[in-house]
Amino acid sequence: MNSKMVSIDFWNTLVHADSNGEKRHEARMQALRRLAREYEKELTDEAVQNARREVSSAFDAEWFGNQRTKTTRELVEKMLEVLAIPARPEEMDELAEAFRESLFLGPPALAEGLKPALANLAMYYDLAIISDTMYSPGATIRRYLEQQDVLHYFKVFAFSDEVGVSKPHEKAYRTVLDALQASPEHSFHVGDMQRTDIAGAKSVGMKAVLYTGISDKDKPENSADYVCETWEAIADILVSEIA
Repeated sequence: MNSKMVSIDFWNTLVHADSNGEKRHEARMQALRRLAREYEKELTDEAVQNARREVSSAFDAEWFGNQRTKTTRELVEKMLEVLAIPARPEEMDELAEAFRESLFLGPPALAEGLKPALANLAMYYDLAIISDTMYSPGATIRRYLEQQDVLHYFKVFAFSDEVGVSKPHEKAYRTVLDALQASPEHSFHVGDMQRTDIAGAKSVGMKAVLYTGISDKDKPENSADYVCETWEAIADILVSEIA
């Protein structure tokens, strides 16, 4: 195991989670309202907000409680259950697909300085993505990354909907380490969350970088080896580790 690896989180690390978020939400809600009208139901804003809260609560319970993320289909089923819409399985499938495709109707912006940083890092490390997913599964995120012309930088992926666990579960990190035959002590994980990204990486012996350029909520208290506000700083530090 001689390879040196850098794994990277997706949301709020590679991309701004909030950018175009309202467009993604509106695309999902339009699809939901169309289906509701098939059952002669007009959804109030209050009903939709309540359903969103219920779905988010169920997602978080599974994410933090069982280190697993619910699939898009499971989340759609929960939303329809809360709204008492007796959709057929094929209608649920169509709605789930609309939720997945919403990423392209409101594509998130790449983090500032990301592309040159990835090009720099890829000269010295094998790059991977370890990401927890919600409405946008791994297959959708790969297509997005290809559209943004950055997919080619990454050799291995561990999306929670594909590996069956979410960070900080050890399997999420072992999946990419083993695939790249990388040693944890010579590998880094970059992410924005202490509870998932940093804690998970440290638990398997990797070094960790807390990226605060988009979200800095975990900056005051974390166990990362480095805390960086820019992708330029991340690249500079990790390349210097090779020297």
